Amino acid sequence: MKRTTHSTIGFLLLSVLLIPNAFAQCENKSGFARLACQAQANSSSAALPPGVSDPKAAISTGLADAIHLGTQPPTDEPMVFEPLTELDRTDDGSFILKTGFYEAYVQSYTLDAGDVNATKPGGYYPAPIKGKKAKIIAALLKQVELHPDVPQADIQQLLFAIVQGTDLEKMTPAVQQTAARVLPQDTLKQMQGAEQAKVFQQNLMAMLNQRLAQNPAAQQQMNQWNNLQKQLESAAPPPTFKSEADADLPIARGTWAQMPGGFYVRYLPEGYMKTRLQVIVPKKAIEQAQTPLTFDPTQYLAILVQAPSERIGISLRPAH
Repeated sequence: MKRTTHSTIGFLLLSVLLIPNAFAQCENKSGFARLACQAQANSSSAALPPGVSDPKAAISTGLADAIHLGTQPPTDEPMVFEPLTELDRTDDGSFILKTGFYEAYVQSYTLDAGDVNATKPGGYYPAPIKGKKAKIIAALLKQVELHPDVPQADIQQLLFAIVQGTDLEKMTPAVQQTAARVLPQDTLKQMQGAEQAKVFQQNLMAMLNQRLAQNPAAQQQMNQWNNLQKQLESAAPPPTFKSEADADLPIARGTWAQMPGGFYVRYLPEGYMKTRLQVIVPKKAIEQAQTPLTFDPTQYLAILVQAPSERIGISLRPAH
Protein backbone atom coordinates (compact mmCIF):
# COMPACT_ATOMS: atom_id res chain seq x y z
CA MET A 1 0.00 0.00 0.00
CA LYS A 2 2.79 2.42 0.84
CA ARG A 3 4.37 1.89 -2.58
CA THR A 4 1.06 2.57 -4.34
CA THR A 5 0.38 5.67 -2.22
CA HIS A 6 3.81 7.18 -2.74
CA SER A 7 3.83 6.48 -6.47
CA THR A 8 0.36 7.99 -6.87
CA ILE A 9 1.29 11.13 -4.98
CA GLY A 10 4.58 11.32 -6.88
CA PHE A 11 2.70 11.12 -10.17
CA LEU A 12 0.39 13.95 -9.12
CA LEU A 13 3.31 16.13 -8.07
CA LEU A 14 5.05 15.42 -11.37
CA SER A 15 1.86 16.30 -13.24
CA VAL A 16 1.71 19.66 -11.48
CA LEU A 17 5.34 20.37 -12.34
CA LEU A 18 4.79 19.56 -16.00
CA ILE A 19 1.72 21.77 -16.43
CA PRO A 20 2.52 24.52 -18.95
CA ASN A 21 2.72 28.05 -17.71
CA ALA A 22 -1.02 28.58 -18.14
CA PHE A 23 -1.38 29.78 -14.57
CA ALA A 24 -0.17 33.35 -15.04
CA GLN A 25 -3.47 34.63 -13.66
CA CYS A 26 -2.78 32.70 -10.44
CA GLU A 27 0.62 34.17 -9.67
CA ASN A 28 -0.77 36.95 -7.48
CA LYS A 29 -2.56 34.43 -5.24
CA SER A 30 -1.19 32.19 -2.50
CA GLY A 31 -2.15 29.23 -0.33
CA PHE A 32 -5.33 27.30 -1.13
CA ALA A 33 -6.63 30.19 -3.24
CA ARG A 34 -3.71 29.72 -5.65
CA LEU A 35 -4.21 25.95 -5.82
CA ALA A 36 -7.91 26.44 -6.56
CA CYS A 37 -7.08 28.94 -9.32
CA GLN A 38 -4.61 26.50 -10.89
CA ALA A 39 -7.07 23.61 -10.70
CA GLN A 40 -9.70 25.70 -12.47
CA ALA A 41 -7.23 26.76 -15.17
CA ASN A 42 -6.11 23.17 -15.69
CA SER A 43 -9.65 21.78 -15.96
CA SER A 44 -10.90 24.51 -18.32
CA SER A 45 -9.18 22.87 -21.29
CA ALA A 46 -10.05 19.27 -20.42
CA ALA A 47 -13.38 17.47 -20.17
CA LEU A 48 -14.43 16.48 -16.66
CA PRO A 49 -15.25 12.78 -16.06
CA PRO A 50 -18.91 11.86 -15.37
CA GLY A 51 -19.62 11.22 -12.63
CA VAL A 52 -29.08 15.26 18.44
CA SER A 53 -26.53 12.75 17.52
CA ASP A 54 -23.92 10.52 19.16
CA PRO A 55 -20.80 12.68 19.68
CA LYS A 56 -18.67 9.53 19.31
CA ALA A 57 -19.96 8.91 15.79
CA ALA A 58 -17.74 9.51 12.78
CA ILE A 59 -20.12 12.33 11.81
CA SER A 60 -22.44 13.60 14.54
CA THR A 61 -23.93 16.77 13.00
CA GLY A 62 -27.67 16.83 13.69
CA LEU A 63 -30.69 19.11 13.51
CA ALA A 64 -29.77 20.82 16.77
CA ASP A 65 -26.51 22.03 15.15
CA ALA A 66 -28.28 23.91 12.33
CA ILE A 67 -27.30 27.58 12.11
CA HIS A 68 -30.12 30.09 11.68
CA LEU A 69 -29.49 33.26 13.70
CA GLY A 70 -32.33 34.70 11.67
CA THR A 71 -34.30 33.56 8.62
CA GLN A 72 -35.81 35.02 5.49
CA PRO A 73 -38.64 33.24 3.65
CA PRO A 74 -38.28 32.12 0.04
CA THR A 75 -39.02 34.81 -2.48
CA ASP A 76 -40.39 34.66 -6.02
CA GLU A 77 -38.87 38.03 -6.86
CA PRO A 78 -36.24 37.75 -9.61
CA MET A 79 -32.70 38.20 -8.34
CA VAL A 80 -29.52 38.43 -10.41
CA PHE A 81 -26.77 36.34 -8.87
CA GLU A 82 -23.07 36.79 -9.55
CA PRO A 83 -20.72 33.77 -9.52
CA LEU A 84 -19.55 33.08 -5.98
CA THR A 85 -16.31 31.61 -7.31
CA GLU A 86 -15.28 34.95 -8.82
CA LEU A 87 -14.87 36.52 -5.38
CA ASP A 88 -11.34 36.84 -4.00
CA ARG A 89 -10.25 34.10 -1.61
CA THR A 90 -8.08 33.84 1.47
CA ASP A 91 -5.10 31.50 1.67
CA ASP A 92 -7.28 28.79 3.24
CA GLY A 93 -9.81 28.96 0.41
CA SER A 94 -12.57 31.01 2.08
CA PHE A 95 -14.39 33.56 -0.06
CA ILE A 96 -13.99 37.22 0.90
CA LEU A 97 -17.57 38.45 0.79
CA LYS A 98 -18.77 41.72 -0.72
CA THR A 99 -22.21 43.28 -0.79
CA GLY A 100 -24.37 41.50 -3.34
CA PHE A 101 -26.07 38.28 -4.44
CA TYR A 102 -23.94 35.23 -5.25
CA GLU A 103 -24.42 31.62 -6.25
CA ALA A 104 -22.51 28.49 -7.16
CA TYR A 105 -23.89 25.35 -8.80
CA VAL A 106 -21.70 22.62 -7.34
CA GLN A 107 -21.27 18.90 -6.87
CA SER A 108 -22.45 17.67 -3.49
CA TYR A 109 -22.43 14.43 -1.52
CA THR A 110 -24.70 12.64 0.92
CA LEU A 111 -23.33 11.66 4.31
CA ASP A 112 -26.18 9.22 4.93
CA ALA A 113 -25.59 5.92 3.14
CA GLY A 114 -29.28 4.93 3.15
CA ASP A 115 -30.33 8.09 1.35
CA VAL A 116 -31.79 8.00 -2.15
CA ASN A 117 -30.95 10.44 -4.90
CA ALA A 118 -34.25 12.30 -4.89
CA THR A 119 -35.02 15.93 -4.24
CA LYS A 120 -36.75 16.26 -0.86
CA PRO A 121 -39.28 18.92 0.14
CA GLY A 122 -38.35 21.34 2.88
CA GLY A 123 -35.57 23.78 3.61
CA TYR A 124 -31.91 23.19 4.39
CA TYR A 125 -29.79 25.07 6.93
CA PRO A 126 -26.00 25.16 7.25
CA ALA A 127 -24.48 23.20 10.12
CA PRO A 128 -20.86 22.75 11.24
CA ILE A 129 -19.18 19.43 10.57
CA LYS A 130 -18.94 17.56 13.88
CA GLY A 131 -17.84 14.08 14.96
CA LYS A 132 -14.73 11.93 15.28
CA LYS A 133 -14.04 12.18 11.53
CA ALA A 134 -15.09 15.82 11.15
CA LYS A 135 -11.62 17.11 10.23
CA ILE A 136 -11.15 14.37 7.65
CA ILE A 137 -14.55 15.00 6.05
CA ALA A 138 -13.97 18.77 6.02
CA ALA A 139 -10.55 18.26 4.41
CA LEU A 140 -12.01 15.96 1.75
CA LEU A 141 -14.82 18.36 0.81
CA LYS A 142 -12.29 21.19 0.51
CA GLN A 143 -9.80 19.17 -1.57
CA VAL A 144 -12.41 17.96 -4.10
CA GLU A 145 -12.12 21.27 -5.94
CA LEU A 146 -8.43 20.67 -6.61
CA HIS A 147 -8.95 17.25 -8.22
CA PRO A 148 -11.41 17.53 -11.12
CA ASP A 149 -9.95 14.32 -12.57
CA VAL A 150 -11.35 12.16 -9.75
CA PRO A 151 -14.93 10.99 -10.53
CA GLN A 152 -17.64 12.20 -8.18
CA ALA A 153 -18.79 8.61 -7.59
CA ASP A 154 -15.31 7.68 -6.31
CA ILE A 155 -15.32 10.54 -3.82
CA GLN A 156 -18.81 9.56 -2.67
CA GLN A 157 -17.59 6.02 -1.95
CA LEU A 158 -14.65 7.41 0.03
CA LEU A 159 -17.04 9.57 2.04
CA PHE A 160 -19.21 6.56 2.83
CA ALA A 161 -16.16 4.65 4.06
CA ILE A 162 -15.10 7.54 6.30
CA VAL A 163 -18.60 8.06 7.72
CA GLN A 164 -18.83 4.34 8.47
CA GLY A 165 -15.62 4.66 10.50
CA THR A 166 -13.56 2.37 8.27
CA ASP A 167 -9.80 2.62 8.84
CA LEU A 168 -7.69 3.50 5.80
CA GLU A 169 -5.95 0.12 5.65
CA LYS A 170 -9.33 -1.68 5.73
CA MET A 171 -10.83 0.23 2.82
CA THR A 172 -10.98 -1.40 -0.60
CA PRO A 173 -7.93 -0.78 -2.84
CA ALA A 174 -9.99 1.49 -5.12
CA VAL A 175 -11.15 3.64 -2.21
CA GLN A 176 -7.59 3.74 -0.81
CA GLN A 177 -6.34 5.04 -4.13
CA THR A 178 -9.01 7.75 -4.18
CA ALA A 179 -7.94 8.82 -0.68
CA ALA A 180 -4.29 8.93 -1.75
CA ARG A 181 -5.10 11.05 -4.81
CA VAL A 182 -7.29 13.59 -3.05
CA LEU A 183 -6.22 13.92 0.59
CA PRO A 184 -3.06 15.52 2.01
CA GLN A 185 -0.52 13.32 3.82
CA ASP A 186 -1.41 14.64 7.28
CA THR A 187 -5.07 13.74 6.72
CA LEU A 188 -4.17 10.25 5.50
CA LYS A 189 -2.30 9.69 8.77
CA GLN A 190 -5.45 10.61 10.71
CA MET A 191 -7.27 7.81 8.88
CA GLN A 192 -4.95 5.08 10.17
CA GLY A 193 -6.45 2.29 12.23
CA ALA A 194 -6.65 2.24 16.01
CA GLU A 195 -3.83 -0.33 16.29
CA GLN A 196 -1.38 1.90 14.44
CA ALA A 197 -2.51 4.94 16.40
CA LYS A 198 -2.13 2.98 19.65
CA VAL A 199 1.49 2.12 18.87
CA PHE A 200 2.22 5.78 18.18
CA GLN A 201 0.55 6.82 21.44
CA GLN A 202 2.48 4.21 23.42
CA ASN A 203 5.77 5.44 22.01
CA LEU A 204 4.83 9.04 22.78
CA MET A 205 3.81 8.24 26.37
CA ALA A 206 7.01 6.26 26.96
CA MET A 207 9.07 9.25 25.90
CA LEU A 208 6.93 11.61 28.01
CA ASN A 209 7.18 9.40 31.11
CA GLN A 210 10.94 9.25 30.73
CA ARG A 211 11.14 13.04 30.73
CA LEU A 212 8.72 13.40 33.63
CA ALA A 213 10.81 11.05 35.75
CA GLN A 214 13.68 13.48 35.40
CA ASN A 215 11.54 16.53 36.27
CA PRO A 216 9.54 16.37 39.58
CA ALA A 217 7.83 19.73 38.94
CA ALA A 218 6.51 18.53 35.59
CA GLN A 219 5.33 15.29 37.22
CA GLN A 220 3.33 17.27 39.79
CA GLN A 221 1.76 19.39 37.05
CA MET A 222 0.79 16.25 35.12
CA ASN A 223 -0.86 14.77 38.24
CA GLN A 224 -2.91 17.95 38.67
CA TRP A 225 -4.00 17.77 35.04
CA ASN A 226 -5.06 14.11 35.40
CA ASN A 227 -7.12 14.96 38.49
CA LEU A 228 -8.85 17.78 36.63
CA GLN A 229 -9.65 15.46 33.74
CA LYS A 230 -11.29 12.95 36.11
CA GLN A 231 -13.44 15.72 37.62
CA LEU A 232 -14.60 16.86 34.19
CA GLU A 233 -15.43 13.32 33.10
CA SER A 234 -17.55 12.71 36.20
CA ALA A 235 -19.44 16.00 35.90
CA ALA A 236 -23.05 16.01 34.72
CA PRO A 237 -23.53 16.62 30.98
CA PRO A 238 -24.66 20.12 29.97
CA PRO A 239 -28.35 20.63 29.22
CA THR A 240 -29.56 20.22 25.67
CA PHE A 241 -31.38 23.16 24.15
CA LYS A 242 -34.05 22.56 21.55
CA SER A 243 -33.70 24.18 18.18
CA GLU A 244 -36.37 25.48 15.86
CA ALA A 245 -36.17 22.13 14.06
CA ASP A 246 -36.98 20.24 17.28
CA ALA A 247 -40.26 22.15 17.49
CA ASP A 248 -41.33 20.55 14.18
CA LEU A 249 -41.94 23.92 12.56
CA PRO A 250 -42.36 23.61 8.78
CA ILE A 251 -39.39 25.07 6.90
CA ALA A 252 -40.10 25.84 3.26
CA ARG A 253 -37.64 24.97 0.51
CA GLY A 254 -35.52 28.02 -0.32
CA THR A 255 -35.66 29.56 3.17
CA TRP A 256 -32.62 31.76 3.86
CA ALA A 257 -30.59 31.12 7.02
CA GLN A 258 -28.59 33.93 8.58
CA MET A 259 -24.95 33.15 9.37
CA PRO A 260 -22.67 34.78 11.97
CA GLY A 261 -21.59 38.05 10.39
CA GLY A 262 -25.05 38.91 9.09
CA PHE A 263 -25.06 37.32 5.62
CA TYR A 264 -27.62 34.74 4.44
CA VAL A 265 -27.22 31.30 2.88
CA ARG A 266 -29.63 28.87 1.27
CA TYR A 267 -29.28 25.48 -0.40
CA LEU A 268 -31.35 24.18 -3.30
CA PRO A 269 -30.28 20.54 -3.75
CA GLU A 270 -31.11 18.54 -6.85
CA GLY A 271 -31.01 15.11 -5.26
CA TYR A 272 -27.78 14.96 -3.31
CA MET A 273 -25.33 15.05 -6.24
CA LYS A 274 -25.90 18.66 -7.27
CA THR A 275 -26.72 21.69 -5.14
CA ARG A 276 -27.34 25.31 -5.98
CA LEU A 277 -25.75 27.35 -3.21
CA GLN A 278 -26.83 30.99 -2.92
CA VAL A 279 -25.55 33.77 -0.68
CA ILE A 280 -26.92 37.24 0.09
CA VAL A 281 -24.50 39.73 1.63
CA PRO A 282 -26.33 42.85 2.88
CA LYS A 283 -24.49 46.16 2.85
CA LYS A 284 -25.01 46.41 6.62
CA ALA A 285 -23.10 43.16 7.18
CA ILE A 286 -20.03 44.53 5.40
CA GLU A 287 -20.25 47.89 7.19
CA GLN A 288 -20.43 46.24 10.62
CA ALA A 289 -17.64 43.74 10.02
CA GLN A 290 -14.44 44.63 11.89
CA THR A 291 -12.44 42.19 9.77
CA PRO A 292 -13.05 40.91 6.22
CA LEU A 293 -16.23 38.82 6.12
CA THR A 294 -15.43 35.33 4.82
CA PHE A 295 -17.31 32.11 4.04
CA ASP A 296 -16.09 28.62 3.15
CA PRO A 297 -19.09 26.50 2.03
CA THR A 298 -17.09 23.25 2.24
CA GLN A 299 -16.82 23.56 6.02
CA TYR A 300 -20.58 23.31 6.57
CA LEU A 301 -23.15 20.64 5.81
CA ALA A 302 -26.54 21.41 4.33
CA ILE A 303 -28.98 19.74 6.73
CA LEU A 304 -32.64 19.12 5.93
CA VAL A 305 -34.77 20.77 8.62
CA GLN A 306 -37.25 17.97 9.12
CA ALA A 307 -37.25 14.36 10.27
CA PRO A 308 -35.84 12.15 8.96
CA SER A 309 -33.11 14.61 8.21
CA GLU A 310 -30.54 14.52 5.43
CA ARG A 311 -26.95 15.79 5.53
CA ILE A 312 -25.30 16.98 2.34
CA GLY A 313 -21.62 17.85 2.00
CA ILE A 314 -20.78 20.75 -0.30
CA SER A 315 -17.77 20.85 -2.60
CA LEU A 316 -16.73 23.73 -4.82
CA ARG A 317 -16.32 21.60 -7.93
CA PRO A 318 -18.76 22.90 -10.57
CA ALA A 319 -21.79 20.74 -11.39
CA HIS A 320 -22.90 20.28 -14.97
